[in-house]
Amino acid sequence: MKPPRLYLDEDMHSAVAVGLRRRGYDVLTTLEAKRTGTSDEDQLRFAIIDGRALVSFNRGDFAALHASFLANGTDHQGIVLLPQAPVGSVLRALASLLSRESAIGLKNKLVWLRIA
Repeated sequence: MKPPRLYLDEDMHSAVAVGLRRRGYDVLTTLEAKRTGTSDEDQLRFAIIDGRALVSFNRGDFAALHASFLANGTDHQGIVLLPQAPVGSVLRALASLLSRESAIGLKNKLVWLRIA
């Protein structure tokens, strides 16, 4: 089972990427991609082109984009949304998801992660 490759929206702390990489996951940040300040739709389109699931705290905008993209027949590699929380909590929630979800299983899904 191949885990999803992630693209972290610019609202995610870079320490989340560092922690996930230490666990062996493929993660790209908005800063690393030189895409800070880009619209949410453009961020999602970049994630699609790069074959990555997008991760963000921006629940309202990305939930709407998910519905719009699917209604228009545009596939994506998944959108993972979380509430604002400390870095360690976000890291644990994402690592848990990646340990149980495949890249194929996340395709076209909108996942709302809860923080314990």
